[in-house]
Amino acid sequence: MIRPVYTYLLLISAIFLLLTGCEGGLEPPPPEPEPVGAISGKVFYTGEWPPSSEFRELIFVPLPFTPTDFSQVLGEFIRGTLRSSDRLQTFVDSEEFFVGELENGVYVYNIIANQFGSDIFKDWRPLGVYKENGGLITINGDTVEVTIFVDFDNLPPFPPE
Repeated sequence: MIRPVYTYLLLISAIFLLLTGCEGGLEPPPPEPEPVGAISGKVFYTGEWPPSSEFRELIFVPLPFTPTDFSQVLGEFIRGTLRSSDRLQTFVDSEEFFVGELENGVYVYNIIANQFGSDIFKDWRPLGVYKENGGLITINGDTVEVTIFVDFDNLPPFPPE
């Protein structure tokens, strides 16, 4: 026969183990973020559009670095490390864009880029730069919504200051 003292000790020990051994019950650990995310956005245009001959390409490009020239950007595209939106329309008031399969991280220079001439290595310019949140877009396995404004009467400098 078990003595009452041992019964109480056994009961107290069992309660102690239950209280100290369970942090979240049978809950699974929180999921890890997806390894990639996306940017979904809208661009608004103001001012007079340049001639249509100056629009060989018009895209949204999120960059994890601040470029000093566009050949740097093209080099990253060729290596397959950068993504961009599909081609954007010209001569519209606004348009939505999307870039998927972006690696998690911080994108520091996010632009509407325009190839205005025939030289694919040199004839590029930013038309609008994302400015909210200090210009930074952080991807962490999610889709981030952004808005960019292009003012054709006041284009941003390149390289950026």
